[in-house]
Amino acid sequence: MAGGIGSLDDVRRVQSLGATAVQLGTAFAVTLECDADPGFKRVLADAKAEDIVEFTSVAGLPARAVRTGWLAKYLRLEPRLQAKVHHEIQCTMRFDCLARCGLRDGTPGWGKFCIDKMLGHALAGEAQRGLFFRGAGRLPFGSEIRSVADLMRWLLGGLLPSAPAEGAAAA
Repeated sequence: MAGGIGSLDDVRRVQSLGATAVQLGTAFAVTLECDADPGFKRVLADAKAEDIVEFTSVAGLPARAVRTGWLAKYLRLEPRLQAKVHHEIQCTMRFDCLARCGLRDGTPGWGKFCIDKMLGHALAGEAQRGLFFRGAGRLPFGSEIRSVADLMRWLLGGLLPSAPAEGAAAA
């Protein structure tokens, strides 16, 4: 199960529904150990509920991301782009979707933007150029950047260890 998992209660709830595993993305992306640029982590951690928007990805799937200058512009253009470029015939719905959809900027009949480039800008912390996918739920430590150890203690036991200074590794 993925999406909306943010607590031990959530894990237990989806396990009771038959899930054998859970996936947390954003909570781990904003940890000290994540190798993304600090700017990437700040965009995700500082996003408020009203900053997070849902849209259709270039693969035709639902997506959720932080509204940046680039994404706001894309969302204004998206209805026109959807009408011009529809690539279901080419879409294989396999792991090569980025090779089939979205990696061919400017080529008629293919994708609307280069998702690989936009994700690269995000990873580099370029807030006005990147696409920052993010879950809608509140992060375990709000806007704090904490360690994976803190996240695991919180997730598995609901315990909140004392907050280290941002950027400092937890003991």
